[in-house]
Amino acid sequence: MGTQTDMISNLSVHHLAVVDDIELSIPQGMTSLTGETGAGKSILVDALGLVLGDRADSKMIRHGQDRAEISASFDTQHNAALQHWLVEQELDDDEQCHLRRTITKDGRSRAYINGRTVPLSQLREISERTIDIHGQHAHQSLVRPETQRLLLDTVAKIKPLLDELAQAHSQWQSLQQQLNTLQQQSNDQSARLDLIQYQVQELEPLDLTDESVQQLLVDQQQLAHASQLIHSAESAVYQLFDQEQGSAYGLISGVLSDLEKQQDIEPQFSNIVETLSSTIIQLDECGTDLRHYLDHTDNDPTRLDEVESRLTTLHTLARKHQVEIEVLPTHYQALCDELATLNNLDGDNEKLQQQVVEQEKVCRNLCLAISKQRKKTAQPLAKQITASIQELAIPNGTIEFAITPMPNDHFNETGSDQIQLLVSTNPGQEAGELGKVASGGELARISLAIQVVTAGTRSVPTLVFDEVDVGIGGGIAEIVGKHLRQLASTQQVICITHLPQVAAQAHQQLQVTKQHSASSTHIDVVELNTDQRIEEIARMLGGVNLTEKTRLHAEEMLTQVDTHD
Repeated sequence: MGTQTDMISNLSVHHLAVVDDIELSIPQGMTSLTGETGAGKSILVDALGLVLGDRADSKMIRHGQDRAEISASFDTQHNAALQHWLVEQELDDDEQCHLRRTITKDGRSRAYINGRTVPLSQLREISERTIDIHGQHAHQSLVRPETQRLLLDTVAKIKPLLDELAQAHSQWQSLQQQLNTLQQQSNDQSARLDLIQYQVQELEPLDLTDESVQQLLVDQQQLAHASQLIHSAESAVYQLFDQEQGSAYGLISGVLSDLEKQQDIEPQFSNIVETLSSTIIQLDECGTDLRHYLDHTDNDPTRLDEVESRLTTLHTLARKHQVEIEVLPTHYQALCDELATLNNLDGDNEKLQQQVVEQEKVCRNLCLAISKQRKKTAQPLAKQITASIQELAIPNGTIEFAITPMPNDHFNETGSDQIQLLVSTNPGQEAGELGKVASGGELARISLAIQVVTAGTRSVPTLVFDEVDVGIGGGIAEIVGKHLRQLASTQQVICITHLPQVAAQAHQQLQVTKQHSASSTHIDVVELNTDQRIEEIARMLGGVNLTEKTRLHAEEMLTQVDTHD
């Protein structure tokens, strides 16, 4: 065996379906799991799937138990992708990756990585970096265009480009959605823009401010009562100062003069003199203010008409805009702000359109790079698969990839190509769609050929094949076994098989048996030594009644494998 990347080293299954307790150490190389039909071989694949994030069901718990538990350990020493991911997630632990999954009867499921509780999605991310599981019905998905595209893309190793395209496409869609929304807003608000423009133009000449409106209201009150105000001011001046007999100023001045003369005799008058002196000063100030008011105030009916006309205009507009006159300036400013926002929509629209065009260009450049890599990979891959299916009992079979542009210059997160896997199984037959040309058996063999050809291109260290060799036998089965053993020189291969020719090619063999007791049924898994392998392969060759000839045949099969190594 050559140098392998790291792999699954241990699998532990407790109380899952017919499994009571199983602890498996899985070495490098190719391991075959064999046993009679119905022995429960595939339950181990199911267990692997569960510990790697597959959907769980409480019905999977062994009868009479409250909980099922599956654990698996992976070495990470040479698996840089897994190491990096564990460090990123802060789940690294001394180059080990230990997974655990529990399922309880109440339907709850819990997942752990290196002892830390994690969401199931993280188990699935571990799966992407560790194991490919190929089920016995994998060929059924091969007819789907999506599966055919993934096959080509995996071999072309364009995942980084596809990840970049997916991100760029998502950004393009987001910008496109923003543009659509903005254009819809623009359409919806066109009438609103016309209304706001009209309202702003209507209010703009009035030079509205809070101060100007308040001053108008004050002016209106003063002008409307100008005669009364002037009369009150004149009367006040007369009574305070100008009245010949008994003016307030004259009376207070007389009292002050008299008390000033007496305060030397009566000190208590000093405070009164001080107060009256202050009063005289304040009366002087009042007189100055009143005379200034009378000098600058006219009873001007024309000015009153102007003010009242302007106020009437403002009241009319306030009612029209359904606000109070005092709020009109604030309302006007709000209309101006909204008008500015609406006018900016066209600018935003143009800017966003340019961003959409630029982002689409990024996407299309990535699509071109992806398409180029696909076309570069397609022909040699088709040639390899063709050679493989011709080995697997389709001697005249040919495979080709048809890569054509999507209709209407369309593209999506997977690129701009339509990819079809075309097959011809007979001489002179035109290549056609896989699902229409190949029979069920041919489809299974083509799927197996593809898996064997492409397995070495995958970066995951462990490949699991669950009875993918159904429907083949004899020399073809031996070829399949040799292919799987060859893969095991660089990757760990686990193969559940019913074919002795495949099992014999394995570096080690595990036997699965179903044990029955009065109250329960469970399965056992044991690693076979050479003598036990001869017995098991003989059983697979000859059925229940084994003959010495069958045993010799089984021994010869194992010996031939060792000789070729």
